[in-house]
Amino acid sequence: MKSAENYRWHLGRLLGLLLMLLSGTIFAKPGDIIMGGKKELTFPVLETKTGAYTNVTVTKRTKDWVFILHSQGVCNIKATDLSTDARIALGYEELPKKDGEVAAAPPSHDSLAQLSHLKLEEVKQFATDWRINRKEKTAEVQAFMAANPLVICTVLGIVAVVYVFSSICFWLICRKTHSAPGPLVWVPVLQLIPLLRAANMPRVWFFAYFVPVINIIAMIVFSIKIVKSRGKSPWVAFLLILPPTSLFAFLYLAFSRSAPVQMASHEILALETA
Repeated sequence: MKSAENYRWHLGRLLGLLLMLLSGTIFAKPGDIIMGGKKELTFPVLETKTGAYTNVTVTKRTKDWVFILHSQGVCNIKATDLSTDARIALGYEELPKKDGEVAAAPPSHDSLAQLSHLKLEEVKQFATDWRINRKEKTAEVQAFMAANPLVICTVLGIVAVVYVFSSICFWLICRKTHSAPGPLVWVPVLQLIPLLRAANMPRVWFFAYFVPVINIIAMIVFSIKIVKSRGKSPWVAFLLILPPTSLFAFLYLAFSRSAPVQMASHEILALETA
């Protein structure tokens, strides 16, 4: 449960920072500049006019907005809504001058360099978090497999049974179209080749299954062709195309009676004469 919450927190932080970077790029006004200051500022509590945020990390500051991470997620705050202390700490206001004290000139910063450095640090942090999270997930999977060998064996057994059963169905369809299945009918992915041969389709259609949109056309053409090769009604092709009924149509093609062999008329006459 704790690991799932950490995963959601890291994912929310990633999405929030990406959103902040995009919003800072798209919605920033031409007069906005990145404010100077430290790389990241943290506050136990950050007070605003509308509320307070805890465990705050300031990730980005512009002339009018402050982008923060806090204990509940991410958000952006108008600079004018900050408390006086927060505005002073973030550089929006200067400390009140004492009598006789001369205000120091504000430091100059290259805004583009500041933004680039900030983005690089965020990317590095996310890469580190992702590596740590991946190691945790890998350890969890390994621990689950070690603690539940029966579950793993059951799942692998079900996958093996489904694979063998589907290969047998492919083999039956090829045989009942009077086409030799060959050993490829037992090889994953390459099973398409003997099926295309059974449907009297060129082998080049094999590559069409890996092209988006084109693979839909290939599936429709194959359904029509294989049903015709099996000598079944065009309605079976329609049912084979529809996802809710495709499994039943597929099983019907595999286990129904074979189509009769069509013989030419001159061959029939020759047999009768003999």
